[in-house]
Amino acid sequence: MTDANSSLPPAGWYPDPAGSGRSRWWNGFSWSDTFGDAPAPARPVADQAAAQTAAPWARVDDAAQGQAAPRTPAPYSAAPAAPPTPTYASAPAPAPVGTAAPAYTPAPAYAGAPAYGTADLKAPEGTSPYTPFVWVLAVLPVIGLISNLITVFDVDKVVADAVAPGAPVFTGPDIISGGIGWVVILGSIALAIFDWRGLAKAGVPRPFHWAWIFFAFIGAPVYMIGRTVVVRKRVGSGLAPMVVNLALVIVNFVVGMIFAILVFNSMIDSLDQA
Repeated sequence: MTDANSSLPPAGWYPDPAGSGRSRWWNGFSWSDTFGDAPAPARPVADQAAAQTAAPWARVDDAAQGQAAPRTPAPYSAAPAAPPTPTYASAPAPAPVGTAAPAYTPAPAYAGAPAYGTADLKAPEGTSPYTPFVWVLAVLPVIGLISNLITVFDVDKVVADAVAPGAPVFTGPDIISGGIGWVVILGSIALAIFDWRGLAKAGVPRPFHWAWIFFAFIGAPVYMIGRTVVVRKRVGSGLAPMVVNLALVIVNFVVGMIFAILVFNSMIDSLDQA
């Protein structure tokens, strides 16, 4: 089987088949872009025959035989200089076998910034954690305490009026006690709103929201506790109003329990006498 490349003329200078009048370099497979200033020199007969058979356009003119065509090298750009090889500091020599390793020195503790989200929640230096409204709110249970004490000392009359024939469902003391309770609750809501605004105006960032005062409907001092916790974080003090308020709430609760026990015993006595 004949190789297709073996039928091509060998590489060399040949007249330019494009008719430029110059010689052109044939690389053995295709025409290059390299030209000479004169026709190619005479080639051996065997080479000319192969060239005429394989590429009839590449025949050498008899008048140009014997003239050597200058070989103009292809214009190549110089390769860029290689970058200098970086030098590296030699590694320290290994320690001899049996040498103790140096003691590990722990890194110093990071003198940290404040925890995320808390740096901007500190009140300015000297900010007061108290407002006039929080002190009124703290002692407000005194009103309920006075009402409960009056009822305790008059428990027999209260029970007698309650079990008397034709007695109304709600007696005068019941209505008064209920009215006082609503006054205390509504007053607590108003005081919490004014206290919340007063803290914000004084420079306490994001004070405990006044809406928590609605837990007063079930007798839970949620606003006072939450306010104290938040203010102590922002200012560093402010515990006293909560202590006073919780003390009065506890006393109120104890008086209420005593009243309930006295009412129960009085009703049992009334039933026994009947």
